[in-house]
Amino acid sequence: MSEAHSPRLRGQAGFTLIELLIASALGILVMTALTSVVLTTYQANQAATSRVEASGQIRSFQQTAYDDFASSTLPAAPGGCGTSTQPCTLDPIQLRGCALNSAGRPQQRNVSYAWSTGSGVVDRKVGSATVNPAASNVTAFAWYLDGQTVVVSLTVKVRAISQSQTMRFYPRIVAQAPAYVTLPC
Repeated sequence: MSEAHSPRLRGQAGFTLIELLIASALGILVMTALTSVVLTTYQANQAATSRVEASGQIRSFQQTAYDDFASSTLPAAPGGCGTSTQPCTLDPIQLRGCALNSAGRPQQRNVSYAWSTGSGVVDRKVGSATVNPAASNVTAFAWYLDGQTVVVSLTVKVRAISQSQTMRFYPRIVAQAPAYVTLPC
């Protein structure tokens, strides 16, 4: 090599140890901040998804039960529970009512809602057949009679998010119809 090139080579020898340490520290700082942002976004997404799933379970129960209660008489409260001070939790809601069959004729229909604490599912039975669960991930279920309404409280927990709702259902078939009225079932 010629002497004209040697000072240039010494000026381009690379980074000093101090420069490498500063660049590494800045890189770690940026990566830590980005990791924090990604982690916070992930946690917020999980919480939002859990809220939506819990709301969906409650809404599904509400829509299904609304139709069943609308075509039923007021259920009888089992002995020992069924009041606002002592709601029923493990006793099923027994509904008796009327529904149209596939031929379009009214027929007697019995529907029950029962909570299984072990599986966290509120089962819906039509007759003796269990139909799709009315709600899952249920951590609390209670019901009682309030005049001519049935009050149902439901708590659903998805991951770490719990959501509760108290609903009122109004059975619409009159249990004691006047003698001149013929009930369809």
